Amino acid sequence: MNKLYLLFFLMFTVLAVPGSAVAQNTVAPSSIIPDISEEYLDRLIAAAKANYPRVKANNARVNIALSNIGKAKVSWFDAFTFSYIYQPNKNTVINAQQPTYSYFNGIQTGLFFNLGNFLQKPYGVRQAKEELVVASRERDEYLINLELEVKTRYYTYVQRLASVKGFTQASVDASSSVQELKRRYQRGEDTFDNLNRANTAYYQQNDLKLVAEAALLTAKAQLEALVGDKLENIK
Repeated sequence: MNKLYLLFFLMFTVLAVPGSAVAQNTVAPSSIIPDISEEYLDRLIAAAKANYPRVKANNARVNIALSNIGKAKVSWFDAFTFSYIYQPNKNTVINAQQPTYSYFNGIQTGLFFNLGNFLQKPYGVRQAKEELVVASRERDEYLINLELEVKTRYYTYVQRLASVKGFTQASVDASSSVQELKRRYQRGEDTFDNLNRANTAYYQQNDLKLVAEAALLTAKAQLEALVGDKLENIK
């Protein structure tokens, strides 16, 4: 808040200089709405959805959930167990003292069914489908929030850009005012006090321009962090 009060105070100081070109020529932007490009904003949102790492992570979670559904469906076969035993055609005596003979020769197969495992499968498939729903909705929710954040940062960027333009023009006007008052003072048509105030207002206005430029660069960097590319590369 203190910075805001200082900003208004310095602007008032500049405008209050007698004969100031700022007061005569500079008109502060009344609206940034004409500078908003909905088409460019849509491209920024598309770039953010394509490049932002968390979007890619959410998409990966959805793909994993889809894969888990397939695994859960295939796992129905886990309830069935197939086994086989190969018995040579010739009887084999393993223990000469107590010989054991097999009456079944060749390959013997068996199919076993686990009822408990089988009954659990519908719940596994249902859980996998619910996990897909959750992952999809979390992704959709994040995309909505991401779109809102891109818009917010874009509007802030446009506002900072307008501020820089305004302060730059005000700095130019303040410089012109100093030059005009210097000529008037040299001709004896104005006072040194007015010239001194004009010089002070010029330097103050120049400082405000530097602050506005830093704010613009910050807003630009924050927007580029979301879209994953330089704004100059997004046409």
